[in-house]
Amino acid sequence: MVSTGTPEKLVKFLELNPTVPRDRIFVDDSENYDAYKALKFRKLGGDSPPPSGVQFKAPSLDMGTWFNYIKNVISLAPIRENEDGVPEGVTLLGGTVVFSGERMLFASADRIPGDYPSPMDVLDKVKAQL
Repeated sequence: MVSTGTPEKLVKFLELNPTVPRDRIFVDDSENYDAYKALKFRKLGGDSPPPSGVQFKAPSLDMGTWFNYIKNVISLAPIRENEDGVPEGVTLLGGTVVFSGERMLFASADRIPGDYPSPMDVLDKVKAQL
C-alpha cells in the first residue's frame, strides 16, 4: 500500500489501523508525489469529468467508526504547509497494484473515491498469472 503524506502521519494511521501490516505500507512524501505519478494514478476533478456509470458510494461504517474518521481525517490529510487552494495531496486518487517481486501482476487506478476492484476479482486475476 502506498499513501500520500508524511512518515509521522503514517505512524498515526498505523496506530489507528493496527491490522494494516507495517511492512506493506509506504508513504510517498516526495515533493511532487512521484510514486503516485509513476503508477499513473488520477486526480479528483481536473479536466476530466467523472466516468459515466460510476457512482460515489460512502463506506458502510458504524457510528463509532464514523466518529473516529471525522476526528482524525484532518490530522491525517496530505496537506502541506503554504499550499494555496485545494491541496494536491487531497485530490489524488489511489488504486490497487499487486506485485510479485518486481513483476506487476495487477493494476487498477480508481476513477473516483471508493472505486476499487473487488478483492476476489483481484485474486482471480493474480492467480491466473502465477
